[in-house]
Amino acid sequence: MRVSRRLGRGIILALALGLTMVLVVGVWKGGSQKELQTAQTTDKSEAAMTLKDMEYTELQEGKRLWTLKAAEARYFQDEQKTLLSSVHITFFMENGEEVYLESQQGVLHAGTKNIELWDSVHATLPRGYRLSSDRAFYDHQKKAISSETPIQLQGPDVQLEGTQWEYRIPEYKAVVGGGVKGALVFLPPKTRAIQ
Repeated sequence: MRVSRRLGRGIILALALGLTMVLVVGVWKGGSQKELQTAQTTDKSEAAMTLKDMEYTELQEGKRLWTLKAAEARYFQDEQKTLLSSVHITFFMENGEEVYLESQQGVLHAGTKNIELWDSVHATLPRGYRLSSDRAFYDHQKKAISSETPIQLQGPDVQLEGTQWEYRIPEYKAVVGGGVKGALVFLPPKTRAIQ
């Protein structure tokens, strides 16, 4: 009988230890998966602040450099960035002209004030030029807008395609590069109406 009791207790002890190990492994795996899910997804609730219809103007020595508008802005303090949707930016030039940029998505980097735009980027440049691209980047220190993605530029008398572009705001200068293809359209001179 003693052998049977010892055997019974040994089996119960082995089952209890086995069940404990299963529970420990299950809890550990569940915790790891939860951490993995949290790391992979950026949820709106993780944003330190969310604003609707946000507008921000960057000033330098009392002059407007640019104004940023977005339908929604979600600020993430740990990363020092603001995710933007339905983005519209106006750059104010010394000569009074303006450059407009718009896109579906973007991010403003708080520390550098650099701005990245993607998803249907459109730019309106002075003198009637329009540009479209997949991505654009504004370098606040250089005061330049650029892209390393294919672009299409249309304006008075010209149509250009290229794989990269840059617009240097202080210099009023646009540069298109990388396999540039272009077409010049010469319009007939305007004639006076006969009275």
